[in-house]
Amino acid sequence: MKNLFNIKKGDIISITGAGGKTSLMFFLANTLRLKGSVLITTTTKIFLPSDNNLIFINPEEINNYSPQDNFIHIFIPFIKNNKIHRATDEQINILKSKNFDFILIEADGSSNKPLKGWKDNEPSISCYSTKTIAVVDITCIHKEKNNSTIHRLPLYTQQFFSENKKISLNDLVRYIDSSLFFKNSVGENYLFFNKIETLDIFHDFFNISNLINFNSNIYFGSIFKKEIFLFKNITPIILASGFSKRFNGNKLNTKLKNGFSILEQTLKNLNSIYFKEKLLIGKDYFFKNLSLKYNFTYIDNKLSQKGQSQSIISGVKNSSQEGFLFIPGDMPFLTYKTLIKIIFSFEETNEIIVPIINEQPSAPVLFPKCYTEKLLKLTGDTGGRNIFKTNKHIKCYFYNSKEFLDIDTQEELTRLETLED
Repeated sequence: MKNLFNIKKGDIISITGAGGKTSLMFFLANTLRLKGSVLITTTTKIFLPSDNNLIFINPEEINNYSPQDNFIHIFIPFIKNNKIHRATDEQINILKSKNFDFILIEADGSSNKPLKGWKDNEPSISCYSTKTIAVVDITCIHKEKNNSTIHRLPLYTQQFFSENKKISLNDLVRYIDSSLFFKNSVGENYLFFNKIETLDIFHDFFNISNLINFNSNIYFGSIFKKEIFLFKNITPIILASGFSKRFNGNKLNTKLKNGFSILEQTLKNLNSIYFKEKLLIGKDYFFKNLSLKYNFTYIDNKLSQKGQSQSIISGVKNSSQEGFLFIPGDMPFLTYKTLIKIIFSFEETNEIIVPIINEQPSAPVLFPKCYTEKLLKLTGDTGGRNIFKTNKHIKCYFYNSKEFLDIDTQEELTRLETLED
């Protein structure tokens, strides 16, 4: 969690959205107090915390107050019904002049519901903010649209009407793309997707992150688990320019029992995962039409005779993302759940991710962008194995061998199609 939200001394951070604003504010406060003095307050309303370790500051004290290092201070303009009520920009400016190292402001309210209809004066972001972090509760997807999940349901319906009875992935994409989280914000904007604690929820998050127009400064994780990660986008690169010498025919164009070719089924398996870009590396434009059908960018490998390394090099040169997921074109039994597990391991670590099956390394392997130079120097038919063997990598264990078995002969294909998953 180094350089979390790129927070630096002197930052004034407004937190908007729903699904963990207060929790994130106190999580950040406890992290940042190790680096200096921290002040928290609100421009809306928050419940009065019961933490005895906080230093409370009243309005009459702010003109003469001196911050204490390694402590969390909380400014309380006034209290009503056990809630702290809003600080003004004038008060925030005075507190800013007292040289607190970090100021955190809860700047939005949603009555503890993940979505809401936005009033014209929301969110209440201080004009002195240097950063705004919008919290998104990813677990709202697939829940019913009602007064339990949406604050001011009639207003929300007016602003984001759709015929879906449940909150869909596209509903949440529209909600985020409205940019109402950041209305009147100044400085840098960040998204934080909270409550990502299972692979299924991560799958929803990954898809949303590739569909929204917000292309950088995305974080995800779980405040409950005290885990926050910077999101890194990746490019799946399908390697389909080999010669299938042992297969005695065009392997990737061979039909499976379901009527799809080996390569087409491999491409289809990625359909339930959204990516900013997908690359198919082929030769002689043989699979160009297939790439168009599944929205892959086709790259013609004019040096395919030099081995698999040239496919990898072509993929790396044509990718604009932060990770390269190399998938052989003859892996038709590879499931999206396996791919999501590999991607999640990469997002957590930013290291090379190597699947392990029966104690042996297998494809597909995911490389961070920092290995670009080494990947571009590959030669022959070795692929990236020599790179991960001599560099730090994370082993990602799997137990369904069918997904990872090579298809080198017609007999192997026949045998694999009869195996149980």
